[in-house]
Amino acid sequence: MSLYLCYGVSIGLLIIVVTWYLGSAEKKKLQRFISKRVNYLQYKINKDGGSMSKLRAIFNQRKQVVGLKIKFATFMQSCLLFFILAFICSFFGFSEKIQVVNNDAVAILVRYNVLGTIIITIVGAITPWILLNLVYYSTRKAINKQALNAFNLILNNYIVRNNIEAATWDSIEAMPFQMRSLFLKIQSEVNSSGKSFDRVLYDFAKLLNIRAFMDFYNVVVSAKLTGGSTEDLMYRLTDKIRSKKNRAQSIKEDMNPLITKAIVFTGIMVLTYIVVCLFWPEPMSILRQSSYGPLYVDAIIVAVIIEVALLLKFLSMDD
Repeated sequence: MSLYLCYGVSIGLLIIVVTWYLGSAEKKKLQRFISKRVNYLQYKINKDGGSMSKLRAIFNQRKQVVGLKIKFATFMQSCLLFFILAFICSFFGFSEKIQVVNNDAVAILVRYNVLGTIIITIVGAITPWILLNLVYYSTRKAINKQALNAFNLILNNYIVRNNIEAATWDSIEAMPFQMRSLFLKIQSEVNSSGKSFDRVLYDFAKLLNIRAFMDFYNVVVSAKLTGGSTEDLMYRLTDKIRSKKNRAQSIKEDMNPLITKAIVFTGIMVLTYIVVCLFWPEPMSILRQSSYGPLYVDAIIVAVIIEVALLLKFLSMDD
């Protein structure tokens, strides 16, 4: 630890000394160079079609769905902070001191798990994205679960009112929480923006990227343009949602045993490692100091990451 502090202090002093002895002309050149690089980076970030532009679009879509209040720049700064923290924790956490005896002289070497550090650092950098996607898919999941109930209410009110928009507004109070909140936003947008009901509904369906909402939009447009049998279309919509829910439930029931076995296997592996470290530290210390030590730790890390990724994918499946 003292060695790391010495390195850090030395580099800091070197930077201060170099900056101190630079003349005003050199400082201006350095400032122009840094400014030019920053401007170029901003141009690449804001450039249409660039990777950062795509990330911004994904973030804005998820931000609107979950009601997040922070800006994209602040979110990326949090990713950078997690990246730095993950790197520091993994760099020191995965270092292993090894005693080397040679001719009655004892030397202590420090070995670093480079692969483990890289993996944890990358995971740390994308942690804010993982959390954002968890909230996003949880919101979509809740909306999907409540879609059948909400559209049945609209169908029942349409039979009485014979107007799809009026039936929608009459159904809001009886809807489940997530759907009620969503349709209140749609109603507020219709009243405040002056846009038509079908136009606002299309915008929300595109934002949510939920098939049931796009189908409901098609029903509204059909009722508006052709004056067709809206009641029959609503019956078809609810039957389609019900069939999709049954199919998704069947798939999840088939996958549940596999997911459970994978969780149990990974949990046993991690629990075994923790128990051995706590109750038999000496054999585990010998293992970590051997050439297979980093590979064993990396295998556990990779297994946990794969399991978490599969679990997140399973949880993000629409009902």
